[in-house]
Amino acid sequence: MKPKSFAAALCVALFVVLAGCASNAPKPLTPAQIVSIACPPVQAAIVQFKALDATMPADPVAVKAEAALTKVQPVVAAACAAGANVDATSLQAFAQTVLPALGQVAGALPLPPQQLAQIQAGLIAAEIAVGAVGVVEQQIKAAQATPASASSAH
Repeated sequence: MKPKSFAAALCVALFVVLAGCASNAPKPLTPAQIVSIACPPVQAAIVQFKALDATMPADPVAVKAEAALTKVQPVVAAACAAGANVDATSLQAFAQTVLPALGQVAGALPLPPQQLAQIQAGLIAAEIAVGAVGVVEQQIKAAQATPASASSAH
């Protein structure tokens, strides 16, 4: 009888442990938590881009970059403001407008390789947070390829 009781007790204990593990599973992050992870690197990239833009105001690439930054600034401000009400829709707008635009700007501006790598790492961290993996990388590559293909057409 004792082996059966032991086996039954072991089964009950195993069930309790497994049930406890299931209830301790991590909960998905809320849109506000996701944005709180994504905003710092995005805001840092914008500051660096604006500083570089200021040094070359007449350059067409800088003018285009400034226009892209101006376009995304309201989305970033709305999502990253302290106490902002972020929902799935605003998170999606952030992922679909801000990250591609910043990737495009990063690839178009003449940044030193170390600074580009630093900005790219921050933006990739932001895109991972919002679940838009690959967006920044694609935009940087597209922006870097555009000048090369434009100059070869001449």
